[in-house]
Amino acid sequence: MVKAPKQKHVIVMGGGLAGLAAAYELSDKNFQVSVIEKWDSLGGLARTIEKNGFRFDTGPHRWYTKNDQVNQWMLNLLGNEVIRVPRLTRIYFDGKFFNYPIKLMNALKGIGIGKALLSVLDYIVARTKSRLFPRKMFTMEDGYINQFGRTLYEIFFKRYSEKLWGQKCTEISIDWVGQRTRGLNIHTLIKEMLFKSKSVVSLVDEFSYPRDGIGRLADKMAKKIMARGGEILLSSEVMNITSHKNSIVSIEVKTAKGKQNIQADYFISSIPITDLVSRLNPSPPSQVLGISNRLKYRDELQVVLFVNKSHIVPDTWIYVHPKEIPYMRVMEMDNWSDRLSKKGTTSIVFEIACNEGDATWRKKDSDVIKIVEESFIQEFKLVSKKDIIGGFIHRVPKEYPVYHIGYREDVDKVKKYIKRFQNLQLVGRNGTFRYNNMDHSVEMGLYAAWNIIEGQYKHDIESVNIEREYLEEKKLETIEDERVEEGENEGRNHEKNH
Repeated sequence: MVKAPKQKHVIVMGGGLAGLAAAYELSDKNFQVSVIEKWDSLGGLARTIEKNGFRFDTGPHRWYTKNDQVNQWMLNLLGNEVIRVPRLTRIYFDGKFFNYPIKLMNALKGIGIGKALLSVLDYIVARTKSRLFPRKMFTMEDGYINQFGRTLYEIFFKRYSEKLWGQKCTEISIDWVGQRTRGLNIHTLIKEMLFKSKSVVSLVDEFSYPRDGIGRLADKMAKKIMARGGEILLSSEVMNITSHKNSIVSIEVKTAKGKQNIQADYFISSIPITDLVSRLNPSPPSQVLGISNRLKYRDELQVVLFVNKSHIVPDTWIYVHPKEIPYMRVMEMDNWSDRLSKKGTTSIVFEIACNEGDATWRKKDSDVIKIVEESFIQEFKLVSKKDIIGGFIHRVPKEYPVYHIGYREDVDKVKKYIKRFQNLQLVGRNGTFRYNNMDHSVEMGLYAAWNIIEGQYKHDIESVNIEREYLEEKKLETIEDERVEEGENEGRNHEKNH
């Protein structure tokens, strides 16, 4: 049997989940595919690293999606590797633990009767003001106070947010609140507490996960891509992107063997949008370059401790608020899957927000490990120094897009320029400058591939991850609930427009 000839050539810039999902779909339809990845391994921000017999993920990556088609795609890819993991996520501050997402009674009880009463009063005041004296809200602080009142904002959101971003909540766009806690406020917390079993299917308490680590998504896709004749270039960086009129025609790639020029018919990019713009040839107008340079990313050090104990905490991950504690989030891998470390041991991943090149980023690995080790032992008193049998540092550039005030207008202007290239599509968190979860990035990659396969751009990548519903809530598909949801959406749109 003669194999069908390859169709047109597609270059995918970036080997994260978005780029790999696109390449996976395209290779299945016999397109010639080349994936270009700067790092020495695939998966982007959702990788599983193996060191000293321990497997650990590069941050908490649970699989959850409200898109049934995307969920089925994942199940088809991983098959019986998928397990269901019970989730417990908590906030730690002032020596206490609080559930997250916030459970109203747990939060009010934990902060004491005085602050609890003040919290309720603050919320009533905030909602009343928003209706009687409507104003346009711009900042993260505006958003959180509007949703929860000032007291709960200052307790549960302010310290952690400023620790994460390294700047004040008044300097970050309200859009971050919309993407992290959309549709969530005291009113919805009360509704979920009272009517959860009747009207809401909550997926907060359990999620899907590959039993051998989140990196299996990238592993499985890469294996299929190469089996179908696709090309994957690791440790290869896109240095130059050449265009002619309204099309991209080729890219120049720097590899260990030297520079390579690759031509193609279609291009999909998940590399940081700022890198894409700076490497276009001919260069964009100075105004576009200037706007692109205003877009910044927040970086991260991930510190892993290997521990000769298991199930040290019950949580899948913990948000750590006190600023004097160096890390902002802690994840114990033993609570995700018992296949990630030897029996009786575990790895704990600590995330430290920083900026690439700053003092924290430049610290020696041994110094950072020592700081984290001593802080964890002293603060939580769950392990001793003799329990810790090793450590590892993973540096992650461009972990989060920074939503500065006015960022959306800047991003829109940059994307407007990029849209002139008819054979180029943007996908992924860094490629679109949008805070995606991994399911969103996969969905974007699938849309980009389907647009090429079907020969028309009818799958709107920009529509992914902009819905107004709370991310971890899925309404029952009933006429009554649809009417309620429509009314709530109208109310939210009314508030937004005012």
